[in-house]
Amino acid sequence: MVILIRSFHACLWIAAAYKWGDWKNWNKYYPTMLFMGMGDLIYNLVFFNKKLWTFNPGSINPIFSELLVIFAIFSCTVLIFLTHFPKTLFKQVQYVTLWTLIYIIIEIVLSNIGMQYNENGWNIWWSLLHNFYQFPLLAIHFKKPYLAWFLAITILIIIMRVFGVPIIN
Repeated sequence: MVILIRSFHACLWIAAAYKWGDWKNWNKYYPTMLFMGMGDLIYNLVFFNKKLWTFNPGSINPIFSELLVIFAIFSCTVLIFLTHFPKTLFKQVQYVTLWTLIYIIIEIVLSNIGMQYNENGWNIWWSLLHNFYQFPLLAIHFKKPYLAWFLAITILIIIMRVFGVPIIN
């Protein structure tokens, strides 16, 4: 059942990206797609022994499940998100709020059906905060990648400190 839900979820994102993504210019969004995927990879490596959230891969190989998330869900997210990113600050705040709500609703659904688990003090409120900085960080990366990497590393260190993950063993 998990494989069907995970596949359906990925197919929905691919279909949404097909409909609303700027495929003619996909290559200009590609570095930010890699940035988001790299963020997931870094999370999985840094928090390997103390996960904050995990996905139930069911019968899917967990590595394949993560790759599916990176290449289908996160890449499509970036393509759609950046394609329609507004110009004015007020509309940007509304847009980020919309995307944060989309991701929170998905997390609530996945948690309720047993496909996602929060652990080690992480909860829906932390996810809300995470999404509220994650989406602006994607927009920043699109325009100023070095600044986005600096901010991402700073946030990573803060999260490691808050959740007791040592930088040095």
